[in-house]
Amino acid sequence: MRRFIFAVLMWLASQTTAWTWGQEGHSIVGEIAQRRLSNETLTAIVELLGSGVSLASISNWADDERSRDQRTSRWHFVDIPLAANDYVAARDGTPNPEQGDCIVAAIARDLGGVACSAKPMAERRRALFFLVHFLGDLHQPLHSIKEDRGGNDIKATIVVRNGANGSAAEDTNFHSAWDSGLIRKLAWSWGSYVDRREQDWLPSASTSLTDGAVESWALETHRAAIDLFGIQPPNGLFDDAYLVKVRPVLDRQLSVAGIRLAKLLNDAFAQKRCE
Repeated sequence: MRRFIFAVLMWLASQTTAWTWGQEGHSIVGEIAQRRLSNETLTAIVELLGSGVSLASISNWADDERSRDQRTSRWHFVDIPLAANDYVAARDGTPNPEQGDCIVAAIARDLGGVACSAKPMAERRRALFFLVHFLGDLHQPLHSIKEDRGGNDIKATIVVRNGANGSAAEDTNFHSAWDSGLIRKLAWSWGSYVDRREQDWLPSASTSLTDGAVESWALETHRAAIDLFGIQPPNGLFDDAYLVKVRPVLDRQLSVAGIRLAKLLNDAFAQKRCE
């Protein structure tokens, strides 16, 4: 078991991706969740992964799995039209035999098996890997919008001079800027970012943030995406002023994703759901 986890982690370390929250974003979500797991959930996760394996360390596995298995591709997002204010499974998550359905359906499936003792351990580990990643993706605004392939077709240049990790301009696109480029401007490391959030916003975060269901969280993220589409810089330059404007959204989405991931895992292992 430990050799399996070690092999997975070594493989992850050698891979890069531009499909979702980058490595930093998913690690942030995993670490925030890790600090809020119940003792029962922590014990169950040790049984699944072995001791010493954190949620942050497995948080990017699903992107590498998508490279290997294209049938999981559509599980990372939901294509809600920009003008829509609802989630319709038949419209937004139509099953595709070659690429899967959508993130809302995928999370529901994984929650039905991750804590089910009747299912094989390998299947439950896989569900956990996906859940840790998908709760991050669910809160990345551009994973909830259909137009322009979630912003991938909109060119952008990051020209933040006063952020972390240097001031060199970065040619990218709207989606990728939100995946990783802007996050890297917030802190030199994802660990220090989490520490800062634990000192300021997270201690006073409302317990009501975990209310609702996955569908409602997806719509909340979709509304954030609508706002972001409305304030795109006309010249495509994501500068210091833009980062100041959108930072509250970026901070909130990463933080809330971690809180909600912990909530879902704690509930699943407390209930020992089998579906």
